[in-house]
Amino acid sequence: MTQRIAPTALARGLSALALAAAFAAPAGAAPAPADSASPEATPARIHPLVGVEFTRTIRGSQVAVSNPDGSSATGSLSGRYEALVGAEFPVDPNGLAVRVTAGIHTSAALARSAGGTEHFTRFPLEATLWYPLSDAAHVGGGARYPLNSHFTGAGRNTHDGLTATPGWMVGLDYRLAPHVWLDMRYVYERYEQTSGNDMDASHWGVGLLAIY
Repeated sequence: MTQRIAPTALARGLSALALAAAFAAPAGAAPAPADSASPEATPARIHPLVGVEFTRTIRGSQVAVSNPDGSSATGSLSGRYEALVGAEFPVDPNGLAVRVTAGIHTSAALARSAGGTEHFTRFPLEATLWYPLSDAAHVGGGARYPLNSHFTGAGRNTHDGLTATPGWMVGLDYRLAPHVWLDMRYVYERYEQTSGNDMDASHWGVGLLAIY
């Protein structure tokens, strides 16, 4: 004779089986961070910069140029002040950066034999590579080329036309504040005269850079 199971007992049995299955089933794992789409790394932005430099030569090299009126001007082409603007372009996450600048560099007064003074002015372009030694110190170097080199003053139309030659610079920057750096540099700079002689304008420089 077949034994009938009461509906209440059957319901209790099914509930027990469902509860056991719920405990036995593994909990669904949350997706791992690697499984989710990671956002692309934000590229480092370009940093604009401005700066001023005080320049001079250690050995005090003197040059003499001839003026159309027969007078001459004597002095150093290496000093005295330079102002620059440009930008720094990050190259990799470790801090390597390319710096491109344009500036105006004017010499101290050159004494004119007939009285008065003259100044030598040029507009240097620089492309340099900078490597971080630490968060507070960067070392760099690269190429420099001065444009539109000319004399101003009493003998601005000097006969000794100067042709710039490619030069180079090396430097060390030290952070003084979040956006302010002390810039120390050496620049190799020379000019060729129409007569075939060379004029030296190499110099040391110390100044401040603001990089944002």
